[in-house]
Amino acid sequence: MFPELTNLLPRSNINAFRRGYFLRVAALGCGMLAGLVVLHGLLLLPSYIFAHSEVKRESAQLATLNASLNTSEEAQVRKRLGQLSTNVAYLNTLATTTTASAVLRAMLAAPRTGITLSGFTFTPATPGKQGTMGISGMAATRDTLRAYALALGALPFVTNADLPISAYAKDSNIPFTITLTGSLRP
Repeated sequence: MFPELTNLLPRSNINAFRRGYFLRVAALGCGMLAGLVVLHGLLLLPSYIFAHSEVKRESAQLATLNASLNTSEEAQVRKRLGQLSTNVAYLNTLATTTTASAVLRAMLAAPRTGITLSGFTFTPATPGKQGTMGISGMAATRDTLRAYALALGALPFVTNADLPISAYAKDSNIPFTITLTGSLRP
């Protein structure tokens, strides 16, 4: 036999035979690829089922932990945290308000001959409200009381010095209470 075979088919049939052969090889390759995809999908199915069950288990554990955290101890901690937050806010406002000692120093610096001071009340100014300070004492005469009230009213951080008219009822040794309002920031 001859190693070289002779093909007696016409050229168009040879090309059609080759096309059919390559078409069968391509179909077999696509079939094998589809089979591999299905096989890998089937092999991944247990991993998917395991991951899905783990997610469910972890979700249940998270729900259990959240339920256990909603105990009375947590409510007490939240209440205490709220109180601490309120205290911090109050302390922050105290840091920006005028101290009573600074206002008292400024009040005592005002000329007060014939005036004896006996009591002070102080309410610091807040952002929406002016501060108030009450000064009580004894004045020797009406003129010294009037001069002292005018001196306090002239201070730059005082907008109003209120002295009741009833304080002028006596001629000497007059007890008084002056209420100062304003920013009270010397």
